[in-house]
Amino acid sequence: MPSHPLFSDKTIALSATLAATIGLEEAILLTVLNDAARLQSQNWARLGNHALRQHLPFWDDVTIRRVLRSLMDKGLLSLQSPLFPDGEGLIFAFMPGANAVNADPQMNQRAPQARPAQQKNPAAIQTPLNSSAMHIKEPLPAQWAPQEDTLQRLEQHGIPRSFACAQIDTFVLSGQEAGANRNDWNTRFFRHVKSQWVFVQNDAQRAQRTLERTAFNPAPDEAAPISLDWQPNGDALQILQRAGIDPQFITDAVPEFVLYWAERGDAFKTWNSKFIQHVRQQWARFSVSLDHSPLPTRISDNWQPSPDCFDILAMAHIDRRFAEQLVPEFVLYWRDSNQVHNSWNSRFLQYVKQQWGKRLAQPSGDTYGSQTSGQPAAKPGYATANASLETLLTDTSWAK
Repeated sequence: MPSHPLFSDKTIALSATLAATIGLEEAILLTVLNDAARLQSQNWARLGNHALRQHLPFWDDVTIRRVLRSLMDKGLLSLQSPLFPDGEGLIFAFMPGANAVNADPQMNQRAPQARPAQQKNPAAIQTPLNSSAMHIKEPLPAQWAPQEDTLQRLEQHGIPRSFACAQIDTFVLSGQEAGANRNDWNTRFFRHVKSQWVFVQNDAQRAQRTLERTAFNPAPDEAAPISLDWQPNGDALQILQRAGIDPQFITDAVPEFVLYWAERGDAFKTWNSKFIQHVRQQWARFSVSLDHSPLPTRISDNWQPSPDCFDILAMAHIDRRFAEQLVPEFVLYWRDSNQVHNSWNSRFLQYVKQQWGKRLAQPSGDTYGSQTSGQPAAKPGYATANASLETLLTDTSWAK
């Protein structure tokens, strides 16, 4: 029976047992190298890069290099030349322990006739796979060091060389204590470093998550009452500002927040988290509840704040009577200024919060700060979240 027409060139005689033992790709490359070595008389066989590519036209250089590494890791091949395709070709042998990757790189460029003539001895070149010499297992020596190729492979996996070298002592000690005899110490070192790198990365991720959970709490293991001089940290302020909350609104919320929790006397670990929740709730109610006229208007002589104003102030724990007593001076100021605005409720709300904060800052217990204290009252006309970006009016007395 004639052969298939596709078999028009040389075929590779591949052993099924060999492929099942070491892998199909490794078996193909080892067969090609073995055929090349049988035709030479030197202990170290040579095969040029061009010839190797012709024998393996179905592989690219990356695949050939990868399979070569695999054969070396399995102890089935030793190189005296740079790894393919870094040199002019391969100088190889099937003798375990004879790997000389750090040998003179120019060796692979020397002409074969420059070596002393030796008697042809195919047995010395072709070592059968079932030979015990190919599977010699040795204990791990105290001065063992990984091959340069192993370190390069680790770097290709994103593992720094410094980290890999730091694992050598631990790996050697572990191997010596185990007392094992092996022929794949470089492969085991490669796996050991990768596993250690995974552990380190996981530890770093856990530490980062812990830091993020405790970012608002400088003392996560100690719950304590809020101090009278408490202020939100930078992370809390940044989160609120990123949510679109006006910075002045945030500042005005601090005194009421401190007063409320100081009077309750509760102890918590996460004051910053509670403050974020408090401000968000107030801002949401403030944003959706207050009416905003599409056209700015002047304040009327009998203007009164809407019930929503007092609901928002109650959420901030501001006394309703305190707010009601501020209405006449608020109306008088804006009627005399003859200015127009879209939302007088918004301006009144912010004015009350400002005055409440000044009251809390007083050293003695004045019931309704701006009405009876000797300190000058703040003008009610400073910017709010929904007003234009005008600057805060300076605190002056009503006589000016």
